[in-house]
Amino acid sequence: MKLYQYKDYEEYIQAQTKANIQKIVNVWINESTVKKIKSFVPECKNILCHGVRNAKEIVFFQKHYQANVIGTEISTTASQFKNVVEWDFHNVKEDWVGKFDIVYSNSWDHSYDPTKSLTTWKDQLTIDGYMFIEVGTSEKDNKSTITDPLEINDEEIKNLLNENDLKLKRTFFTSALKNKTRAKVYVIQK
Repeated sequence: MKLYQYKDYEEYIQAQTKANIQKIVNVWINESTVKKIKSFVPECKNILCHGVRNAKEIVFFQKHYQANVIGTEISTTASQFKNVVEWDFHNVKEDWVGKFDIVYSNSWDHSYDPTKSLTTWKDQLTIDGYMFIEVGTSEKDNKSTITDPLEINDEEIKNLLNENDLKLKRTFFTSALKNKTRAKVYVIQK
């Protein structure tokens, strides 16, 4: 595992905000990923998506679930999108602890501290909730940079889940970026 080393937290926020603005029209998630998630969790009440950029995840989840769906985005652009809260996904928000049946992210590679983000997301799950983490599998999509600080391989992900008392239920492959790249989704429970 490799992590980009920021000078300070402010540099992290600036890098994430700049990348968000530059990529605001890009969509990573594919609707077929949400359909596959629905096969694991057919019904739920509350869904939280982390690092949503332009909120397309929210749109897809709302299309396939009769649920309350919200998202987080660290950038100031969050206010431009419905149901998006400007929030650093590493941080605990007390109102969200134990609330969500599904926590989804394709932005875990944006984590400066993968253990901290995993712990926060784990605590946001209901007792029988599911976490879905989507990770790019190509070398280009899984490389530590100033905007995507976390570089992690499959074995390291499994070890980190185990170290944080999370159970990997299964994985599945999907496509992302309008079918231009391949990603792996980790299906996780407490």
